[in-house]
Amino acid sequence: MEVAPVVGRQSIGTAADSGTERFSTMVDLMLTVSYIDGVFHQTEWALLQKYVDSVLAMIDSAAVGTPDDRAKLRGAWRAHFEELYTRLDKEVSYLAQEVMAAGNDTYVGSRLRVRALTLFKRLSHADQAVALELIVALVHADGQITKNEHAVHLELQQLFKLPAPIKVPAARPSARTLVDQPLPPVHPLIVMPKGKKDLAALSHPLLDPLEQTLSPHPVERRAQVEWDYQLLQRASMQWQRQAQLGANRLSGITSIDQLAPGSRFLDRYVHVMRPNAKVELIVLGDLHGCYSCLKAALLQTNFIQRAWAHQWDPANHPDVKLVLLGDYIDRGRFSFDGVLRAALHLFVSLPDHVIMLRGNHEWLRWIDNRVTSGVYPAEALASLAPHVPVEMLEAYRVLFEQMPTSFLFERTLFVHAGIPREDTFAERYRDLSSLNDDLMRFQMMWSDPAPTDHVPVELQRMDPRFSFGRNQFKAFMQRLGLHSMIRGHERIDAGIDVIYDLGEHMLVSLFSSGGADNADLPEDSSYRSVTPMALSILASQGKLAATPWPLRYQTFNYAPHNGLYRRQPILDYRYG
Repeated sequence: MEVAPVVGRQSIGTAADSGTERFSTMVDLMLTVSYIDGVFHQTEWALLQKYVDSVLAMIDSAAVGTPDDRAKLRGAWRAHFEELYTRLDKEVSYLAQEVMAAGNDTYVGSRLRVRALTLFKRLSHADQAVALELIVALVHADGQITKNEHAVHLELQQLFKLPAPIKVPAARPSARTLVDQPLPPVHPLIVMPKGKKDLAALSHPLLDPLEQTLSPHPVERRAQVEWDYQLLQRASMQWQRQAQLGANRLSGITSIDQLAPGSRFLDRYVHVMRPNAKVELIVLGDLHGCYSCLKAALLQTNFIQRAWAHQWDPANHPDVKLVLLGDYIDRGRFSFDGVLRAALHLFVSLPDHVIMLRGNHEWLRWIDNRVTSGVYPAEALASLAPHVPVEMLEAYRVLFEQMPTSFLFERTLFVHAGIPREDTFAERYRDLSSLNDDLMRFQMMWSDPAPTDHVPVELQRMDPRFSFGRNQFKAFMQRLGLHSMIRGHERIDAGIDVIYDLGEHMLVSLFSSGGADNADLPEDSSYRSVTPMALSILASQGKLAATPWPLRYQTFNYAPHNGLYRRQPILDYRYG
């Protein structure tokens, strides 16, 4: 196939011009389609290399300079394409390591199809025609067309046939509209530069008694299991009490402004707070069995002492809340007997100061007369189940079903993952009480943002862990009258990332487990590339300032400061 050259006369050092972006997008698209069936075949690789060689030949013929200069230019382009391949290979490997719903293996394919559509939209109409021809050759290269390859080709064809969107300039508001329809002031979340927090202590009497692994002695272990069982019952009763006090308070509420300042309640599965005084939120993303990260956060912020001080003297000690975004179990070594036990104990001890949200890992099911996890892999359940009675596993399952799933704080929404599917939202949302809808809650524990404007609903239906785009996020936030979302769910190597910054709407991802040398993780954990972070959000006079800071987990990887290391756990770490 011949491709018309688009690169102008070039000299060495000008490879990063507009032509670079065009060819990079084309190669990235072809690589994505090659990976979409799960295998990058040698015949597909040969076809891609042939295309790259043709591009380099065009660049070489259009370039100026000495033969050495032209050779350097070819080398620079070749290195650029190799970098694209290496990057995508790493991304696909990362996707394959992500958790998915048990019994469902469509996650990687659906994410790659979203990526292909996003790349295709970046191309001009003429380049899209070329890309479709290349993709036809690519999917036939290995002699067979898989379901995913056929589907993505049809989707790209349909996208190619759509008329180009007409950009209509936004109408300027008139004086009349400004007077007759005043809008409330919007103060999006302000993300400050990364800070740091020193440890205020190395232990705390509320935590120390909890730090014990299950005993090898059956009598002692029975007492430990009974204590954990009673803790679950106390947490369950506390949520029931809170939900009774806040029952139906969101019914008919379409905007947080309809609630009086000072409102604080739990309506079924939705925590709500409209502060009328200064308050600090200490937010933690996925903890995944990394108890050292949780303990570091508590002692770096002196959270427990500050919460007690506010209870005794609220006039002189500002309010403080601990917000946990879910995924307490799996991945790390200390799940049920570490992170979850401590989080629940904090909640029952300080119920007005601790907000526990449910993650997708907090999903257990009865299948074939046994309790199983709804996610795969599920190391925590596989490690615990041989050592406790099934009644204990059932108690965890029931507890998870009672866990709240979202926290409305002024115009910021805290959830584990993201927004509901586009069709689900259109069909089921009426007012803020709709956040209690079972299907919407489930989908908001699974979805992920994608670097595109829109993800077709057909792709969203493919997998419980679906993607959404910027416009879908913006529409969701506008309908709820919100400006910011804080979520966990996805591994973020930097610990925190602003995924969408759309002016009046922002989406921030936070991850609080991991660490290159964190002994809470198994040696081969992919989370070792993560710098676990926490987020302090200071709310004052309607404005929210968020400061991220790293967790000093290293101090709590040793017996003197963490009782979980004082004797060898009897629970073998198992890959569920």
